[in-house]
Amino acid sequence: MSNKGFFNNINNIAEKKILPFANKISRQRHLLSIRDSFLTVLPITLLGGIASILASPPVNPDSIQGSNIFFKFLIAWSNFAKAHSMALNWLFALTLGSFALYVSVGIAYYLSKSYKMEPFIPSITALASFLMVTAVPIELSFASKSILINFFDGKGLFTGMLVAITSVEIFRFLKNKKVGYIKMPDSVPPALSASFETLLPVIITISIYFFVYSIFDNTMGLPLPEAMLSIVAPAIKAVDNVFVVFLISAFTQFLWFFGIHDAAIGTVIGPIRDHNLAVNASAVMSGSQPPYIFTTPFWVYFIVIGGAGATFGLVLLLLRSKSKQLKTVGKLGILPALFGINEPVIFGTPLVLNPMFFIPFVFAQSINAVIAYLFMCFGIIGKTYIMGGWNLFSPIGAFISTMDWKAFVLVVCLIVLDILIYLPFFKAYEKKLVKMENEGQKS
Repeated sequence: MSNKGFFNNINNIAEKKILPFANKISRQRHLLSIRDSFLTVLPITLLGGIASILASPPVNPDSIQGSNIFFKFLIAWSNFAKAHSMALNWLFALTLGSFALYVSVGIAYYLSKSYKMEPFIPSITALASFLMVTAVPIELSFASKSILINFFDGKGLFTGMLVAITSVEIFRFLKNKKVGYIKMPDSVPPALSASFETLLPVIITISIYFFVYSIFDNTMGLPLPEAMLSIVAPAIKAVDNVFVVFLISAFTQFLWFFGIHDAAIGTVIGPIRDHNLAVNASAVMSGSQPPYIFTTPFWVYFIVIGGAGATFGLVLLLLRSKSKQLKTVGKLGILPALFGINEPVIFGTPLVLNPMFFIPFVFAQSINAVIAYLFMCFGIIGKTYIMGGWNLFSPIGAFISTMDWKAFVLVVCLIVLDILIYLPFFKAYEKKLVKMENEGQKS
């Protein structure tokens, strides 16, 4: 069978079997709500990342002297972090350290909108439900109210997602069944009318989570998030594995090759990456070592360098191409590629459904993943614990996410490696296009 026939068969399978399933996943309302919530809380997580940076200067002030302006800056930074550690930790605790809380509210908001419900009341119901099962009371009385918010960060993320979805579904069911429905006169303000109409559904929904809290507290002596962590921990640990990370990366790009956007996988894997990031950040802020490698910044800065398929190296090749078409694509694609956007390259080269680029497009970023994972696994570079924005240039993002200068060097080396991986396939495709362009000019 020829290569063309092989890829045609694979394409038919992708279109008939994989594409419908991937599209169904990408349109599933609960997964969409989770995805949109993660995207929406980015400003809060970014602020938490800034707090992490300020609180974690990459230097031991006792090991250097202020012999130059750079060392003086690092010493001043370290002194600032020490002097304002409480304020910076508080800023972190209420931003990235409360990641699960904000995600929970966001999921409830977007899920309510997908059901065409007014989202405010379901959102605050989800918030109250989340607090009911996640906040750990220390001392509660009319005079004193003290709780622990230890599970507001990544450790409570899966609980927050579950509570948000189930609370909205319970509320929607009760509301649709008109349980406790109170019809108010038209003269009553709409906000007050909505409160009375949903009074009993809200009370019942929050009460359910109060009973859930009571059950876990009285029978197991631990909060729901801790119980859930013990259940999902094996799955999270299994995903944070070099072989699994390689397979996830390769399969994501395999789908991309046939035009299936990586959002189909991201909606499932994204929460695990974000959970790991939040846990890593909390660990660093508490003075511990971050436990996870497979995080969102690891994916964005170390794997998909320049966009899906790690195409930044290819863009550099396109800029010097002898083919007018490829050189034009390179000029159009270089600026977006600096910020992790590579659709001009993917569809302009093209890479989608182009058999000549199948191998590098699918496996270049997967090789990046393996190398970066092993470097972090063996402690050569630090693990990621800060998300500086998905559109940061990868070498800069790698440094910010780890606060380790060696991460910057590693990503630059990975770009060189990506160039070498794409080079033979690029040359073969360039030769074909140059020949076609020359024949077109002669005719």
